[in-house]
Amino acid sequence: MILAADHRARGVITIEPYATYVGAVAAALAFCDGILASTQPLRDLAASGAIEPRHRTYLSLNRTGLAGSAFELDDRLVATVEQAASEGWTGVKHMTRIDMTDPLTAPALELLGQVLERARSLGLDALVEPLSWRDGRVARDTDSIVFAAIVAHDLGAPVVKAPVPDVSPGAARVDAVARIVSCVGVPVLFLGGPRRSTGAAGGGDPRADAFDEIRDVMAGGAAGLAVGRVVYQDPDPAEMARLVAEAVRAGARAAGATGPPGPVPA
Repeated sequence: MILAADHRARGVITIEPYATYVGAVAAALAFCDGILASTQPLRDLAASGAIEPRHRTYLSLNRTGLAGSAFELDDRLVATVEQAASEGWTGVKHMTRIDMTDPLTAPALELLGQVLERARSLGLDALVEPLSWRDGRVARDTDSIVFAAIVAHDLGAPVVKAPVPDVSPGAARVDAVARIVSCVGVPVLFLGGPRRSTGAAGGGDPRADAFDEIRDVMAGGAAGLAVGRVVYQDPDPAEMARLVAEAVRAGARAAGATGPPGPVPA
């Protein structure tokens, strides 16, 4: 379970007061195996002691593509693999959006290849989030997720972070996740989304949909979860993180897993 906490640098203001934000992330991190975050939050979490030696730490590299901007696909580096190595982080996180109608996709893929090469040369993990992008948003149909995952994987991504496919909960979603996992030869983490205000499965419980998703993605063979807002925007981030971590591990046991392959911890 990796805590995703790099939203604010992309202009997605999740929690405005910085101290409140860092406090919520720190509380949740106690129950997670690692964190991905942008430069300043990662430094401050380390300085506060919230990051422990057991944690995997991924520095988020490309954040210029501010959410909703005219230049959203022009997602350049704001940090480097060399910075991650010099500051002692265990890896880097890189987002690549693939829009078949936008020429900016070509340099974005070139940049991904360069980042992967640098990470390999410095011995760092690389967590890659490849997204099919259509009409200004993430395409969440299964075909689009598979397409983006294959492109990133075959360029050398050692770990893929993929959206949960937008299909009906239950067997259909489990099958879609299994297809995504099987299209690559590396661990796949599935990303959580924003905290929902209601939960269809739980009579208004905002946590209910999240746990339904966790059950389905783990049953489909996911290596784990990269989850952020649904945890640290919860009224009790530590308790929500604990419950999510328990659900991830219970799902892995139910699926017959002894732990995900590769560099991602169970």
